[in-house]
Amino acid sequence: MTQLHLQNLCAGYGGANIVSDITLSVASGEIVTLVGPNGAGKSTLLKSLAGVARVTQGHLTVDDTDLIPLSPFERATRGVAFMPQDRNVFRTLTVAENLETSAWGYDDIPARKEEVIALLPTLRNYLNKTAGGLSGGQRQMAALGMTLMSRPTILLVDEPTAGLSPNLVGEMLDVLQTLTRRAGLGILIVEQNARAALARADRAVVLVDGRLRRAGPASELAAEPDFGALFFGDHA
Repeated sequence: MTQLHLQNLCAGYGGANIVSDITLSVASGEIVTLVGPNGAGKSTLLKSLAGVARVTQGHLTVDDTDLIPLSPFERATRGVAFMPQDRNVFRTLTVAENLETSAWGYDDIPARKEEVIALLPTLRNYLNKTAGGLSGGQRQMAALGMTLMSRPTILLVDEPTAGLSPNLVGEMLDVLQTLTRRAGLGILIVEQNARAALARADRAVVLVDGRLRRAGPASELAAEPDFGALFFGDHA
């Protein structure tokens, strides 16, 4: 079983830490949801795991591999892939070209593409369409497909339903939940639709002011009467 593990991790930009002393893990076959108020450091934490933001202290491993010295591409080759919130497709390329481009450097791109389409069968309906002409839901599905081209074991997903209609929010989150079952992925997700994400997650972590304030089973956290206070950071 693959496991991403953070221990006492601090990270940020330049010389400033945005998140501090974070310890958590994500294992194959589970969804862990990060919730917290705006500015809590949720996206920065994901970016530090992907190699976009700088880890300044602590430990970050996937299985026995230290990820901190590795570039984003090297982290992807170790199974840790990142789906950013925006600018996550090449708008002038077709969906098929986006998939192929995201797997540049591999020698089995056609096989990888078929694997992704098997996991996300709706992609086949618009493979030849330009990504810039897709609907919001289709574009996010294409971005997810691009992320899967590296055959990840751990998927970092930042706000995958931003800007989507309520119906598409559930559809996208259902797809991610299915990936944990069919492909055995471990998923760490930041999601603005917190209750919808918690309903599909195994565990949840609450960040406030860059620090971990609560962690536990997602169903228990969502059922707590002060969930709104936890999410919006009213409690210290």
